[in-house]
Amino acid sequence: MSTITCHFVYGERLSGDVYAVDIKVITGKFPHSIGTIKQMKSQNCTLHVPIHYVETCKDKGEYRLFFHISTTKEINGLQLVDDLQNQLIELEALDYSFFELQSNTRKVLFLMDELAIFESLAMLHFLLFKKIEISLYVKIEQKQEEMMGYVQNLLPNCIKFISTYSYQEMLPILDEQLIGTRLFISGTWPMISEIKKVAYTAGFTDEEIQCKGIGRKHENVFCVKCYRLNSKKNEYEIVCERCNTTLDVSTHFSRRLDAYLGYIKLV
Repeated sequence: MSTITCHFVYGERLSGDVYAVDIKVITGKFPHSIGTIKQMKSQNCTLHVPIHYVETCKDKGEYRLFFHISTTKEINGLQLVDDLQNQLIELEALDYSFFELQSNTRKVLFLMDELAIFESLAMLHFLLFKKIEISLYVKIEQKQEEMMGYVQNLLPNCIKFISTYSYQEMLPILDEQLIGTRLFISGTWPMISEIKKVAYTAGFTDEEIQCKGIGRKHENVFCVKCYRLNSKKNEYEIVCERCNTTLDVSTHFSRRLDAYLGYIKLV
């Protein structure tokens, strides 16, 4: 965990309960150019809500924070932004980053569910600063008009709305991508799993695909004794639901089986 002290530069409401705040670092250092804040603390309040940051000017130590307060009804977002103008802000940044810009990346193709729009804001800004080409496909069910209006202004002519991520619809899109294109998939875990299968068919490798899931991830373990798929309940061992064999859960993941391999535990 990294602790950073900063002061407020500018703040605005982007849409609904989503806000952005520009800050300048006084002491401390962010571990990455893009990442996640665990906690934001000022004189008047401590905020425990989803907060993402992105570096906007490395030489000046300037960053932009994105936060969503829909789960914290007792906080007025506009009042919070107003209060931060006259206070020091203390941030606790997690040591890992949810996005990595790989070498030789020419373009990032985003495939996302509508619910993942907020989660992607920092990444979109990051790629714009890096002058990387962006293409965004969004599956819309109940269109978030205000949030999408902000993203469309940010990325004019780069967004396409689709109704399904089916094999028939996605394969032509992925097949036409040029070398140097990377995929970022964000949405429910079943959606991510289905898109990855199509991406593999189109020739993408695991190194060219990054994902950020919404909700609980369901994972399977394949029993090498009776060939049953079991729910992965922990990281180390399970008991097969069919043959009652105790299995060591390996780190090897089989694409064909869509499961981790479970080897018979030696006593």
